[in-house]
Amino acid sequence: MENLACTYVLEMETPLGRRRGTLKLTLLGGSVSGELTLFTRTAPILDGHRSGNSLSFRGEMKTLAGALPYQANGILRDNGLEMEITTARGHYTVRGLRTEKRRD
Repeated sequence: MENLACTYVLEMETPLGRRRGTLKLTLLGGSVSGELTLFTRTAPILDGHRSGNSLSFRGEMKTLAGALPYQANGILRDNGLEMEITTARGHYTVRGLRTEKRRD
């Protein structure tokens, strides 16, 4: 597995409209770490794992209504990613574009 540090610009559809954010990932072997920024709040990635192009992690976003735990599962693409984020308040599809150019 390729070790990698990268940033993705995210778009997520919510009942209140499209939200944007960023995902900073560090991929080392089968582990995933970094931070997720959504709703102008940043939270560290917890318990992240990777197998091939699939990744999963969890975390807890701080919102105006309180803490919001989430679980994310995604697929890394050449210059993007697709994720599903599940929370107690709903299930969201997130798409992201990598900000760095891929070096092959």
